[in-house]
Amino acid sequence: MSPPDDASTLHELRLRELHHRMRNGLHLLSSALQVQARRSGNEDVRREFGVAVSRIESLVRLHDHAYRQEPGVVPDASAYLADLAQHLQSALIDPRSNRLVAITSSDELPLDSDAAMSLGSVLIELATNAVKYSAGNVHLDVEYGPGLVTVTVEDEGVGFPPEFQLPADAGFGLRLVGRICEQHGGSLTIDRSVAFGRIIAVIGLGR
Repeated sequence: MSPPDDASTLHELRLRELHHRMRNGLHLLSSALQVQARRSGNEDVRREFGVAVSRIESLVRLHDHAYRQEPGVVPDASAYLADLAQHLQSALIDPRSNRLVAITSSDELPLDSDAAMSLGSVLIELATNAVKYSAGNVHLDVEYGPGLVTVTVEDEGVGFPPEFQLPADAGFGLRLVGRICEQHGGSLTIDRSVAFGRIIAVIGLGR
């Protein structure tokens, strides 16, 4: 990857600031839920609060994992994605559910710290969106091509409605993904050739 320019450096700083604020907000929410759990005299209510707290803490670990890469340090891509899949499962799926979140990747995935952070952000947002709005298992496939990484997300839902258009109808998560892809010379598109949900994010490695 070429040396980062001012725009990519600013983008990285904004992502890290977003992570910092989100992390603090999740910690505050977790603390508030724990207080409410202690105040409740109902064992079932306390148990439900406990599940919620566990999932929030998993979200904190998930974002820590995505943004902990040190500048200039090349991560082990396969280990990075395996850990990320585990954190996504814990953070997004109720432990009482049989839904699964899985990540597969090509054998060769050359990532530096900046690319790993951007890829992690894209995977987190796309997985979160798929779990929230779709049904069944969620599969994220990461493929490396010359100068780019392609993320294909598939779920077992009915897909996007015909009237849904990017970016006009997208929520914050998909807008963020689209912006990250654009800043890396890539794109975010919906594949309507299948009956189930499929979305494709392309991240360039040359920016």
